[in-house]
Amino acid sequence: MYDSWASRPDNLLHVTWDAHESPEVTQQSIARWVENYQNMDFYKWAICLQENPEQVLGDISVVDRDDTVNDCEVGYILSKDYWGQGLMTEALKAVLNYLLQDAGFNRVTARFVTANPASGRVMAKAGMSYEGTFRQAVFHKGQVKDFSVYGILKSDLEKG
Repeated sequence: MYDSWASRPDNLLHVTWDAHESPEVTQQSIARWVENYQNMDFYKWAICLQENPEQVLGDISVVDRDDTVNDCEVGYILSKDYWGQGLMTEALKAVLNYLLQDAGFNRVTARFVTANPASGRVMAKAGMSYEGTFRQAVFHKGQVKDFSVYGILKSDLEKG
């Protein structure tokens, strides 16, 4: 994980956190994730190739939720070495199906800084619909930027 993406600034251009400075920082993050699995409301998955499940290429997780409307937001990252191969779309589809069919959510959203339109294409390919762009609404990497939101409802899966 550290070598694949967590330590690579070129891989983290569009996420809200900075590169890990050492393998120990990555190990601490993993330890927190493992500890959080005790909480039934914690959702985080590693992204790996079937033929090499020991190598973590990225992750996808629920980053926010609103239980009053059964809504959650997902976020994801993938090693730049694997961009454009359909891996994130495959992972996002699986997670959306799980969250909407098994975990009890009615709505799932995801957002991306508009400087990263490939992320929006991943969301669309996974079956999510464009919901809008918030102009100059996020402070990201030292600048105020726009972000766009995609969403999907449980009923959208039932239609499709």
